[in-house]
Amino acid sequence: SNAANEEYSSVTGGSNNLAVGSYSSVSGGSRNEASGKYSSSSGGGGNVASGLVSYVSGGGNNRAVGRYTSVSGGANNEASGIHKDINGGGFSSISGGYRNIASGEFSSVTAGSDNSATDSYSSVSGGRFNEASGYASSISGGSQNVADEAGSTVSGGSYNLAVGTYASVSGGLNNKASGDASS
Repeated sequence: SNAANEEYSSVTGGSNNLAVGSYSSVSGGSRNEASGKYSSSSGGGGNVASGLVSYVSGGGNNRAVGRYTSVSGGANNEASGIHKDINGGGFSSISGGYRNIASGEFSSVTAGSDNSATDSYSSVSGGRFNEASGYASSISGGSQNVADEAGSTVSGGSYNLAVGTYASVSGGLNNKASGDASS
């Protein structure tokens, strides 16, 4: 059965769904939960929107747990935006894929699998097992790449490291840019 237990909350279909945050809604699917104030889950199964103004729009076992976070599909993704802000962070998003994490404030993962954007303003556009862990770092794709310092970038390839501030690796295999502003 479905339950809507807070003021102005609603469940409009599906089974075993919970809308337990004020002004929250669940619009179908199964085993979905909208527990944050103004949160919403719109289908799929096993999704949780528990952050303030958080949103999950489908897929399976996705979690939008930080303030103003969203997951737009895929499976086993988590948008928390919890790092770098004493008030709880937020504003992170995942557009899809599998087992991706956007935990930096204003961070994003667009697609792929097992990618993580863990510092503020970091992003991973796709690929697999990539980690953008520096402030405003980015990885465009490829596999097992790391952008670990502020402004560092890896455009693609595999096993590449951008570990200097504003360092960049344009692609290839096993390349490392470790000096500041190096490429």
